[in-house]
Amino acid sequence: MIVIVVRKFPQLSLLDVENIPEVMLENKKDDILKKRLAQKHQENDKARKAMFKPLVQAWRNFQLVFRKYVGRVERVVVDYTMRHKKAEPQEKKLKKREDLRILLQEGQFALEQKSFEDAEKKFLSAIKIDPKNLDAYLGLASVYNANNNYNEAKETLNFLLQLNHENETALVRMAEIYEQEGNKDGAIEYYQKAVLVQANRPGLFAKLAELLGQAGKNETALEAISQAVELEPQNPRYLDMMVMFSVLCGNKKIAEKVYHELRMVNPENQKLAALKDKIDKMPG
Repeated sequence: MIVIVVRKFPQLSLLDVENIPEVMLENKKDDILKKRLAQKHQENDKARKAMFKPLVQAWRNFQLVFRKYVGRVERVVVDYTMRHKKAEPQEKKLKKREDLRILLQEGQFALEQKSFEDAEKKFLSAIKIDPKNLDAYLGLASVYNANNNYNEAKETLNFLLQLNHENETALVRMAEIYEQEGNKDGAIEYYQKAVLVQANRPGLFAKLAELLGQAGKNETALEAISQAVELEPQNPRYLDMMVMFSVLCGNKKIAEKVYHELRMVNPENQKLAALKDKIDKMPG
């Protein structure tokens, strides 16, 4: 058989199987059957859709009714919550307020006694009663700062500043922490924010001028100390600083003017002679 097949292989390979009449007939039957099955499937699909259409519509109607029901329940819950909140007994409000006051007082006392763990607990308990109480956050930041936990202190103050970005005390505390860390730029930034919020604090302007001078920003330092002198024109320390920064900035006119004011306010100042000598040596 193998010999016969090998001999006949060239002839067999030339046969076009697809074009044999019997094969063509079978293929045609398959095509017709496939078409009939597809048509039947479409008809069945339409029939199923028609059959289930009322059920689908009923389900949609149920969903709509359910959503409306849920909406009504939500409104009832919200209304009840608001009424319940508004109807909170006055005695309960007063008790919360008194508990908060006592916790803040005890926390501050513990902080002064250097009982930092107890102080932290008191301030955290106060925050649980009133999560937006600024004094509680300031107290907690003071506890962390006293323990040299500067990162925790800054995080606490940052959260406070999110509640009230114009809290002058928090801004000054942030500046002081940065100064303690040796970060003059950070300290300057927060002192600048503080004086923008509270422009009638000469001490803040003087501190800002001092840090600016240490950072070599004498022109800006002169502006800052000028604000302090404007608020307290007879403060000898501020006048002294203003003369010094005027000399450093090469502004002889301002230096002479403020020097005379300083001499009038504090004639016993032992630095007067040295300041006068520096001013006299300034060009024109």
